[in-house]
Amino acid sequence: MSQFLRRRQSVIRLTLATCVIAALAIWSLAGARDSAPGDVSIAVTQEESDAIRVVYELAKPRREIIFGELASGHRERRWRPVNDGFKILRLDTEDRLVRKDGKKFRSVEVIAQPDLIRLPKEYQPLARYGEDGLLFYTGHFWPMTGRGGRVNATFDFAPAEGNAVIAFGERTQTLIQWRSPMAHPAFVYLGPLDAIETDHVMALIDPKAPDWIQSEFAALTPAVFAELTRLFGFSLPSKPNLFLAAPLGRDAGRLSYAGDALPGQFQITLEGAAWREPTAKARRIFRRSTAHEAVHLWQAVARPSVESFAAWVHEGAADAIAAEILIGLSIWDETDARVDLDRAKTECKKGLKNGSLASAEERGDYRAIYTCGHLIAETVAQTEEQPVSAFWREFIDLAQNRNGYTEALFYELVERRTGDDRLPRAIQRFVGTDHPDPAAAIDRLLAASGSSAADLRVGEGVDRP
Repeated sequence: MSQFLRRRQSVIRLTLATCVIAALAIWSLAGARDSAPGDVSIAVTQEESDAIRVVYELAKPRREIIFGELASGHRERRWRPVNDGFKILRLDTEDRLVRKDGKKFRSVEVIAQPDLIRLPKEYQPLARYGEDGLLFYTGHFWPMTGRGGRVNATFDFAPAEGNAVIAFGERTQTLIQWRSPMAHPAFVYLGPLDAIETDHVMALIDPKAPDWIQSEFAALTPAVFAELTRLFGFSLPSKPNLFLAAPLGRDAGRLSYAGDALPGQFQITLEGAAWREPTAKARRIFRRSTAHEAVHLWQAVARPSVESFAAWVHEGAADAIAAEILIGLSIWDETDARVDLDRAKTECKKGLKNGSLASAEERGDYRAIYTCGHLIAETVAQTEEQPVSAFWREFIDLAQNRNGYTEALFYELVERRTGDDRLPRAIQRFVGTDHPDPAAAIDRLLAASGSSAADLRVGEGVDRP
């Protein structure tokens, strides 16, 4: 049985955890290069091995550095304080770097290494990327305030000898007092590779990726971006970064695609020896998943106004809009899209047997977030007799005028576009209720839209990601 993983790890990243699209504080200080120091200066040095040395310099002495939640006790296992007398204290919702004696400090140094296991539905803090390269995610090294925002911080990056640092298309020997131009956590590469610039992306592709993957990406990306520009009615404000890693391994039966999207960036990791050959199934997974991650780049033009946002809103829509893209490019036909939606119905029913959609992230049921969200997006579209992308065009405009979007704004727009509150109330019940009979719950949702269960019959004999 092949494995198919997709990630926020679309944090929206959710942070899924939350997913890509996670809302963070945005400061007027933010910029790609800024000489003004932050409240915390973070110096990142690539060691000759896989290790990264991270030095935190605080503008004022403090008793702790607070970090956001990270699953599986990662920091305890893969971070090691270099200074005597320091420890990482793991709490339920955060980690803290503290002195054992409780005293204040202004500087502390840690050694961090890539995890030996993939964190579930989470951005990888540090990942091996090709020969002698590492991909660094600033979000998990960026301290938090006590109120849940991000500390005003700058990063210095120094790659190992002979390597370079690449971020948002810039390749240089060092980055000093750097802030992401997106005012948001970002991926930064340290290693020997050069970026490949096309009309649509600045790409960093693992040389170990099979030739057919590289050719597929080169052909697919411009077509997908052009279709997204048409569907949303605007192009991206800047050329995005793409990072594609291919640590395939030897598992001949594995076909794993992990995707992470951030404002202005998306990252793909392919695992499993089954990727070596361009089978029909491998092409289907690569095309659908890459289209899904690309949708997040457009969705991220507007961001959630709160970090604990209902990820089914954007993840389900990204699945639905990915199908619209593939149909528009004649890669799929209507039958392919129907089978994909049938698959979503089947997996949503399975997920709702374990609890409500509202609690799916808490219990780690990420497939329910994607698939039930897909059904909701399609239900709204069927009611309006318009594509899901049309709803999101208006949703992005509305969110930009409201300083970000919330789940309540989603329901508000559904009511505005459908003309009454029956459908948004039905969706709220569907999302927040534990359903003893998930199939009946889906039927009730469809009935509220004027659809029927027959509209989403389960397809037979077709294997889709």
